[in-house]
Amino acid sequence: MAIRKLVISDTPGVYECFPCLTRTQSGKLLTVYRESDSHSAAAYSHLVTRESANWGESWSERRVLTESYQADGVLFKWNCPRVGQLADGRLWVLCDGYPVPPGEARTQDSRIYFWWSGDEGRTWSGPQPTPIPGIVPDRLLVTQAGTWLVATHVHCADSEDIVQYVCRSEDAGQTWSEPIVVCQEAGLQPCEASLVQLPGDGLLVAYMRENSGQGRPGPKCFSRDDARTWEGPYETDMLGCHRPVAGLLPDGRVLVTYRQTSRSGPNWAKNFAAYLEDQDSARETNPSRQTGVVLVLDHDRYTPADQGYSGWAALPDERRLYVVNYIRDTAAQAHIRGYVLDVEEF
Repeated sequence: MAIRKLVISDTPGVYECFPCLTRTQSGKLLTVYRESDSHSAAAYSHLVTRESANWGESWSERRVLTESYQADGVLFKWNCPRVGQLADGRLWVLCDGYPVPPGEARTQDSRIYFWWSGDEGRTWSGPQPTPIPGIVPDRLLVTQAGTWLVATHVHCADSEDIVQYVCRSEDAGQTWSEPIVVCQEAGLQPCEASLVQLPGDGLLVAYMRENSGQGRPGPKCFSRDDARTWEGPYETDMLGCHRPVAGLLPDGRVLVTYRQTSRSGPNWAKNFAAYLEDQDSARETNPSRQTGVVLVLDHDRYTPADQGYSGWAALPDERRLYVVNYIRDTAAQAHIRGYVLDVEEF
């Protein structure tokens, strides 16, 4: 089957962006995304959810999770939300939040907040603050050892470097560790990590954005001790990778959706892509021995392009995937788009 595109939400006058997606235990899809006045958000910044009971063919009306409006020249900005479900059935949403101004230049001011739902997303409690600093968080990952991990990045206050961190909790989110460095590499500017744990030995792989503006390969780092220490970075086959979203398919292969970029310029981020590799390739440090396949899912015809922060879930037949993305393309504003595809498309 070809890649099929659907509009999840395109609200006139609203900039809709940064969606995430989960498939719930009760058999529905749930997406969360941000509503704002622009990409940077100055007047308002809201988080909303929608759900689908027919695997993304149609979606419910929006449910407002939280609203924030500018007051006295300052907006408390909700930035990039993520969503998922724990084994006990609780749904969670997490998001970074910080005041604008000063904005993203002071990422150390940002903190991660949680919302919780025990009724499949009908009602939520939160926001629950955490001490986790940084912006553009990954999804909450619960490791084989039961450790909770949240990855974020921070711009160094005394240099131009970006540092990718992860925070650990060994008591189900009651307390969190100090940030642990996953990757800090001058010139590469690694950030926006997405973590996946491979079966068996439990190797953790952190796929990251490379933010040099040169279209270099997205890096990855490894942890062999439940995220306490990290090695790398190593190159991947994802050239110009921005905002990777990694996970395991039912057959055990690793899927990563991401914004595909080139060098800086008006056409730097036209394509939205997915990368599929087996576990041997995911473990490989030498890019010449990696065997992943890149598939372009969409193309943004608007200039300058504005798209590529995404989420995805495997559907029940285990061959089809549902992907969510935000994109401008030919619409008046950025909007939320869905994609249905078979893994055979790779």
